[in-house]
Amino acid sequence: MVDSENFKKTIRNMISQEYELEFLGDNFDKIVNLLSESKADNIYEWIKEVIERKTQPITIGSKKKYKEWQLYNLLTFKYPFKLENTEYRVVLIKVKNSFYIEFHLSDHKYYDKLRKKLDLTKKNY
Repeated sequence: MVDSENFKKTIRNMISQEYELEFLGDNFDKIVNLLSESKADNIYEWIKEVIERKTQPITIGSKKKYKEWQLYNLLTFKYPFKLENTEYRVVLIKVKNSFYIEFHLSDHKYYDKLRKKLDLTKKNY
């Protein structure tokens, strides 16, 4: 079982930027508490690969806005995993050539809503 606050702190330390990273998602804390240490370590390793540019982002070509950014100025990274036969997704959003803005963790239903907000289609990833 992983502590939600330690999980967030570890991720903030890994990313180490001045902009405050938002942690979002339905039942975020509950899902983190279900994570085993090894599952959390896998997520940390994935984040490390994203930071080191070893993972390809999902590019967005849309001119729609997401909060205060144009979508084509954002890079999105997705990490799927399963816990107890339920599929979950981590989505990390970054402003191109700049800072990370959001870390989403939730189930597939939440991911579908987020995907629509970000104008991600199957051809994007």
